[in-house]
Amino acid sequence: MQDASERRQIVELLVRGWSDDRISRELALSKRTVQRRVQDLMLEHGCSSRFALGFTLGLRLGMRAPGRLGHSGRTAKAGRTDRTKGPDATARPGPRRTWAERPVRPR
Repeated sequence: MQDASERRQIVELLVRGWSDDRISRELALSKRTVQRRVQDLMLEHGCSSRFALGFTLGLRLGMRAPGRLGHSGRTAKAGRTDRTKGPDATARPGPRRTWAERPVRPR
């Protein structure tokens, strides 16, 4: 029988994306025990994969990945903005040409 703190720890580590093997070493449980706990959670929450379970539990618990900001998935860097990619790019000189549109250099 699992207790509430063990279950909470498994959920937190699962949401962080840890493997069953890593979770089992961290919590001093057998790998098979962790697999059973994860399977029970998947059935309880109606998820068909570990990813779906981690995502669902993360949303329900209001958890975010550590070191991330907003929805962009980028880590914050102090004083730096990257404007060389995306629709707001300012460093791009003009429209990009396809391979066929590029000029041919004489040999």
